[in-house]
Amino acid sequence: MNISKTLFLVSSFSMFVSCVGNADMEEGFKSPSADYRPMPFWHVKGDVEKPEIMKQIAEADSAGFGGVTFLPIYGMTPEFLGDEYFSLYGDVLSDLEKRGMKAVLYDDISFPSGTAGGEMERKFPDYTRKRLDRTVYEVNGPRTFTSDVPSGVLMSAVAMNETSKERIDLSDYISDGKLKWQAPQGKWKVMFFNAVKDGTHKKYLVVDLLDSLSMSKFMTLTYDKYEERFKKYFGNLINYSFFDDVGFFRAERTWTPAFNEKFEQLYGYSPVLLYPALWENIGPETESARVALFNTRAELLAEGFPKTVARWADKNGLKSTGHPPGNYNPMPVDMNADIFKFYRYTQMPLMDAIIGYGYGRDGHKLVSSAADYYDRPMVGAEIYGAIKDKIFDADMMFQIAMETMARGANFIVPHGMWYKDKVGIPPLISIHNQKLEGKLPEYSEYIGRMSYILRGGRRIADIALLYPIADLQGFFRFQAEENVRPGHWVSDYTNYTRISEMLTEDIHCDFTFVHPELLLTDKYSISDGKLKLMNTENYQDYEILIMPSQKVMSVETLSRVKDFYDAGGKIIAVGKLPSVSSENGRNSELLKLVSEVFGDMSRSSYKYGISVNDNFNNGKAVFLPELTFDGLNYALELTNTAKDVILGTLPDLNSSEGCLSYIHKNKEGRDFYFFANSTDKPIDTEVSLRGQMTLELWNPYTGEITPVSDVLYKEKNGQLYSCFNLKLDSIDSVVIVGK
Repeated sequence: MNISKTLFLVSSFSMFVSCVGNADMEEGFKSPSADYRPMPFWHVKGDVEKPEIMKQIAEADSAGFGGVTFLPIYGMTPEFLGDEYFSLYGDVLSDLEKRGMKAVLYDDISFPSGTAGGEMERKFPDYTRKRLDRTVYEVNGPRTFTSDVPSGVLMSAVAMNETSKERIDLSDYISDGKLKWQAPQGKWKVMFFNAVKDGTHKKYLVVDLLDSLSMSKFMTLTYDKYEERFKKYFGNLINYSFFDDVGFFRAERTWTPAFNEKFEQLYGYSPVLLYPALWENIGPETESARVALFNTRAELLAEGFPKTVARWADKNGLKSTGHPPGNYNPMPVDMNADIFKFYRYTQMPLMDAIIGYGYGRDGHKLVSSAADYYDRPMVGAEIYGAIKDKIFDADMMFQIAMETMARGANFIVPHGMWYKDKVGIPPLISIHNQKLEGKLPEYSEYIGRMSYILRGGRRIADIALLYPIADLQGFFRFQAEENVRPGHWVSDYTNYTRISEMLTEDIHCDFTFVHPELLLTDKYSISDGKLKLMNTENYQDYEILIMPSQKVMSVETLSRVKDFYDAGGKIIAVGKLPSVSSENGRNSELLKLVSEVFGDMSRSSYKYGISVNDNFNNGKAVFLPELTFDGLNYALELTNTAKDVILGTLPDLNSSEGCLSYIHKNKEGRDFYFFANSTDKPIDTEVSLRGQMTLELWNPYTGEITPVSDVLYKEKNGQLYSCFNLKLDSIDSVVIVGK
């Protein structure tokens, strides 16, 4: 056979496979299966009756839900984890199976996860949560100081001179539970740091989330019991397990006795002399000490609860999902430690989009960005919980859904249904909520179609936004009087979530958060003036790296940023530039790197006080001293990069609660653009998509697919664009497909 004929046959076969694949995708979009539809929390409380249970499953089916997340609530009978409970659970699964519906395995009763309905506290009290206590004595030397060592596991005993900040390890002066120390001249603080059993803000104590041995005890009480009874449903009817609020909310001093051992594994020395930094300033080492300590706790949490559950799920052919508290808040240290590390093992990272319309919206990309880094095709979203009935309606139901999906979600868990509609946390998401006006079947189809389109593939984003975790850790301290709202106490210069909001909702440029420590891994490469995330499926190429305002930063990370700049990359720093190294004693190296990348910032010759530094490889470093919409937009223009999506003139949307946002994914050789207008204003504008494409409009409400007429091809900034007129009603969305 000659070469030309062989190439023709190969090409023809490839076209055939492509056409079959495209046809399957179109059919999947028109008629999404149960796995893509909403699977709401179904809160079950009170005396549970089998006929009523079956009735509500039928109602969930009539609403178009793909399945349910059976969520027992305190006060239900039969008793949680008893034989009658599991019999009822089996009846639920059997009925769902008959209907072709699915179930999500919720792992506890009520929330947070980790109590096993009180069994953890009753059977394994020594394996429940610990906290770190500090006991302080003021000592004027010289004098002999004696004291009993406080109860609990002693993590550190330190004397610190209040003037010089000199610190002395007192371990060698402790014998038989007593400290005897000869204090030198000066004013000293003698501090004991002990891990003790913690209380709870809920009904029962939770497991020690930071300890894998404690987690193994918890698994025997919950997950293993479901495995023993319902394994035949795993991987077909039950595909996901769900944990809830696993983290530090109202427990900022969560600790574990194995902390020092883990610290030494990570850093090669003892943390004993660093403990005072958790509460107060210890001099020049303060920030680097806090970074090391809080990073160790982040590692312990990642290797504790979420890893244990993910390994169990993987063994059983499931995907674990769930969330820590505050996965959207600007301060992670007292909520989830480090959202990227938290989701290191979880197969489906999940946003928690609750507590009011728009709440936390500027932080939701943290979760989908973590999923991007780990190449996880699914991103969950728990939505609607704790929104007041008086403001919630069918419009808001669609608004919140489209906003979370534009930020990367593709598996939706509404919060939720309630047994006999006895709603403990509004709003009610069921056919009995008259305000939803019979919209649930349409809503379920909509969620199914969009989840189908957005699940998997690669996301297209040209901008990387550095996650300033070291700065957040270096700033935080325990029991600060200023910390009146967990998850929100940050420095007055912190702006990374505001940049997130501005890029998504105002400038309309998609981006991905990049973790500074993970930036140093071999999953990132630098070439052709781009920073590349080297995933198998969801690989991404960034042309611009934005550094948000931060005082504390790693020298190693900034050195990597300089590598990007030297190779022709574009960098925009917004606000405070780093001046303190997260590695102790390396401030001068950090300042030198800042100077090499950004040059003389006092010689600003641009608007908004901007200064620009260039190199011979077309690298450009832009410094914007203050974050404003106009300033950031102008800084982006100065990089001379061709945007992926360009929107024309828009109405003033500032008065609306909603926003205009989009997400761009590439799947099976086609580009999918989801445009979501959650505002109360119609949109009519020209949209330019990078590249020359034939365009189709896929309607997520009806499943209808039609060609986009009057597409024009225009050159902008040396790049060819496919241009068309986009019309969206208020609270409306559309999928544009390019090929």
